[in-house]
Amino acid sequence: MEKINEKKYSLLQNIIYVYRGVAKYKPYLIALLVLSLFCGAGSKFIWLFLSKYIIEYISTGMSEADLIRIVLILSVSNIICMLGQNAVSFGKEPAAFYVRPMFMLKRNRKNIDMFYENLEDRKVLDAVERSKAATRNVDVGIEGIIRFTLDLCRGAFTCIVAAIILLRLSAPLVLLVMLFCFIAYLSADKATRLEKMLTDDDVTYEKRKLEHFKKISNDFANGKDIRIYAAAEKLNETQSKLHEILHSKYCRARSNWLRSGLFTSALELIREGILYSVLIGFILDKRISIADLMLYLGCVHNMAESFADFLKTFAKMRRCSAQVNDYRALNEFCDEQNKADDEKNEAEWDELLSAKGYEFRFDKVSFKYPGSETYALKDLSLTFTAGEKLAVVGLNGAGKTTFVKLLLKLYHPCSGKIYINGVDIADIPDKLYYRLFAPVFQDMECYAFSLAENISMKKEEETDKERAKKCIEQAGLGNKLAGYKEGVDTQMLRVLHDDGIVLSGGELQKMALARALYKDAPVVVLDEPAAALDAMAESRMYESFDTMVESKSAVYISHRLSSTRFCDHIALFEDGSIKEYGTHHELMENGGAYARMYEMQSHYYKEEEEDEAAV
Repeated sequence: MEKINEKKYSLLQNIIYVYRGVAKYKPYLIALLVLSLFCGAGSKFIWLFLSKYIIEYISTGMSEADLIRIVLILSVSNIICMLGQNAVSFGKEPAAFYVRPMFMLKRNRKNIDMFYENLEDRKVLDAVERSKAATRNVDVGIEGIIRFTLDLCRGAFTCIVAAIILLRLSAPLVLLVMLFCFIAYLSADKATRLEKMLTDDDVTYEKRKLEHFKKISNDFANGKDIRIYAAAEKLNETQSKLHEILHSKYCRARSNWLRSGLFTSALELIREGILYSVLIGFILDKRISIADLMLYLGCVHNMAESFADFLKTFAKMRRCSAQVNDYRALNEFCDEQNKADDEKNEAEWDELLSAKGYEFRFDKVSFKYPGSETYALKDLSLTFTAGEKLAVVGLNGAGKTTFVKLLLKLYHPCSGKIYINGVDIADIPDKLYYRLFAPVFQDMECYAFSLAENISMKKEEETDKERAKKCIEQAGLGNKLAGYKEGVDTQMLRVLHDDGIVLSGGELQKMALARALYKDAPVVVLDEPAAALDAMAESRMYESFDTMVESKSAVYISHRLSSTRFCDHIALFEDGSIKEYGTHHELMENGGAYARMYEMQSHYYKEEEEDEAAV
């Protein structure tokens, strides 16, 4: 596995990155950002100037006409600012809420194309979990950047306006306010960084584990086992322990915030005392009037409040930026993998992939799972020729499924090469290579689509419903299909439709066969899809499917030997390598492990043969 990029982008770089998405999905949000600057700052200063002029009217004898004119101008300006702020509030919420799911879809599209083997690597799974934190809520990550940028820019603009007004009075006063606010920011920033470390980075594994157990507890498919085996207490206990770990981390983070808040409050008290003392001194020295006092006092509060809010928001945005870093790191990791595949010229493979026959050759292939010291396959060499039926058998854990996933290019060898017609499959674009195979895996997944779409695995408008119907009938679901009022348009599962159809385990396996038939790929792979069936039922299923695939190449994986009698060659796997290889007749004559396994299971097949002979 490639190392996940740990490059840390600056806050400005992440703001630009997020707002590029904003410009793409909801560009008017940028206009709201500009509107927020002027309206937010304007509303804070209009009433200060109004108070100043009213006091001047009382104390200096300003004409009523001048006062009325000023009041009208300021009132109209205030109304405009209020309307602008309402427009910002009204437009910001739906826009920000829309943009975040777009970033989620962007990540999901990249994750879907990630190398399959990464899904079993803990480091990658932890990176995926951290990436999700960037799109989990409204005030974190992507949406946090969107919302807080508005607050940050508004606070900065308000602070600048206040500072400009106050500089006319005293530059040291401005520096004093900024110094106190900056010290408070350092405390808040420390609390923010500690909070992310405690509640995000240090508990990524625990969060992922908790989500797993929540999924198990909420999945109706697990309801029978949980009740029959009294597993509820164990599940609850496990989740409680995980919650305790998370709770202790959150408590530490909140305690640190409490200390930071008390420290900030003490700083504000000292700052206010100094400011009032300075301003009262200016009045006594007659450097400012009472009217000016109202203006400057309000500006001091606006500046102190805005600068403090600016720094607090800046600290929050730094946490959001760190989460966006996690989001971008995973996306770039996926991009690097996808780029390597996309750079391959698809046109040059047309001739190879349009060939009528394919020969696959494993040349000293070894593979071990991420984090494992033991090889699942070691120095495997095997040739699988065009049109051949190959049975891969062996006990559980022998390496059969690993072999299939290497053949399908879901895994990449740690050493050695896999060739198709003499060409290294690593050089072929994944999406083109996958077209060669129609696999039926042991775990069959049904989706909340129509039956036809579950068979074609395509959009409704791209699905050939007649072909889907034919494949369903060939797979043995014809009687079931005939009982559906909507036919192949029947909706599956009850996730989106109350009248959705839920198939049994055996019916799901038949659906998987229909899916493979619909794809009509030149190579068919059955990876123990009937492991839950008895030996005779499994044997009938393999023989039936063998007739369906006709002259196609086929690989049958099983820990039982029901598929071996009609296959051209048999590979017996043991401890990650091929222990025996040959035809059924040759291996039986050798009297080795295969012959012993077959003899142990043969009474099932003999009973079947006797039943067929009696008929």
